[in-house]
Amino acid sequence: MQNIYELIKQRTSIRSYKKDTVPMETVLKIIEAASLAPSWANKQCWRFIVVDSQVEKNIIGRASGQHNIAKACEEAPYILVLCADPKESGVKNGMEYYLFDCALAMENLVLAAQNEGLSTCIIGWFDEKAIKAVLNAPEHLRIVAFTPLGYSNEQSKIRSRKKPNEVIYHNLWGNNL
Repeated sequence: MQNIYELIKQRTSIRSYKKDTVPMETVLKIIEAASLAPSWANKQCWRFIVVDSQVEKNIIGRASGQHNIAKACEEAPYILVLCADPKESGVKNGMEYYLFDCALAMENLVLAAQNEGLSTCIIGWFDEKAIKAVLNAPEHLRIVAFTPLGYSNEQSKIRSRKKPNEVIYHNLWGNNL
């Protein structure tokens, strides 16, 4: 197991995958880690669909509207689709928290995948109706995000990040540490 800080630094979005198989046991271990995320009142509104059928992977990839994502979905052995039942989460001040709950679960998922030597690329922009149709998802569910899952077929690139003094303030806005 890697140090969590190193995992966070190393994780990056990968858009090219080897077709090498990933044991289902590993996939389930990663999803279990995702399902351990905190959620509104511990309601756990998320659902995961593991997709390994080539036809469905192709349709999901094309639903992104992005050629490189469609290719990644075609190549990767799996696509993990994150769905939510908004009724199983809260609403406060007009904000629906199922998206927040799912974001927490997805972060656990991608870090667990990184820990297993696997790569991901979180996709949050897509034709939801197309994905729901191909997966036969119930109408009340929302497709929140998906990710290809597999072994990287590209060199990870170090991401440039803002410096801490650009994003951290002390007590008051603009008060840098």
